[in-house]
Amino acid sequence: MEKEIFIERYRKLGWKFSEPNVKKAIRVNTLKISKKVLQKRLASKGIKTSNIDFVKDGLFIEESKFSIGSSVEYLLGYCYIQEAASQAAAELLNPKENDVVLDCCAAPGGKATHLSQLMKNKGMVIALDKKSQRLIALKNNIERMGCKNIVVYNIDALDVASLGIKFDKILLDAPCSGNFTLESNWFEKRDLEGIRGNAGNQKKLLKACLDVLKPKGVLVYSTCSLEPEENEENMKWAVKSLNMKLISQKRFWPSEKNKGFFTAKLVRK
Repeated sequence: MEKEIFIERYRKLGWKFSEPNVKKAIRVNTLKISKKVLQKRLASKGIKTSNIDFVKDGLFIEESKFSIGSSVEYLLGYCYIQEAASQAAAELLNPKENDVVLDCCAAPGGKATHLSQLMKNKGMVIALDKKSQRLIALKNNIERMGCKNIVVYNIDALDVASLGIKFDKILLDAPCSGNFTLESNWFEKRDLEGIRGNAGNQKKLLKACLDVLKPKGVLVYSTCSLEPEENEENMKWAVKSLNMKLISQKRFWPSEKNKGFFTAKLVRK
């Protein structure tokens, strides 16, 4: 699909297209260290950071002579390299210490470990991923971050009912079409047919999640897609077809602060 057609779609949605130079971001792992102490440690090594203004534990890397991923602080699990807007999903779900929480498509573990952190290593996080090869990274990150309340299953989220568990809260970071900031030649690789196909798969995942969500339970849906079929239109469908209540939805357009993201919060009636 031609780039100009996508850009026109975005303009109609209220965004003036741009290709930003996105800042790198990390999430401080407060299970192991405070944001203030980590900032001091990084500053002593010449890594300058600044607070992300729309999430609690996030930092932008403003200046660094080497990759944060090669630092002792990263290897000790003091931080997780995570897109700024992506950090908003777990915060929006706002899990409590006694909750049973589901992370549907968990690998490599950014949101699962964030949920664990917000729950102070209490309650339970069930983390699913259908691709066995991705579980290595997931398990490694769980261990590195010191998360003790996460149980990992190698199953498709569509089959989550087979676990026989009902959840207080669910995070569905759905497989999606992505966007142009995440993949080279994205515009040449995508078309509306493929986007609609992804939206259909996302609907199936939403239905599977509803089947295991407790009454009055909360579900946060997120994607890194910019396409309305995968975001707002899916939320309209969930309200109409799944009898869910939409509490909020937010679009993060690509900017210097993030690569583009979408979040929505729903409650089961």
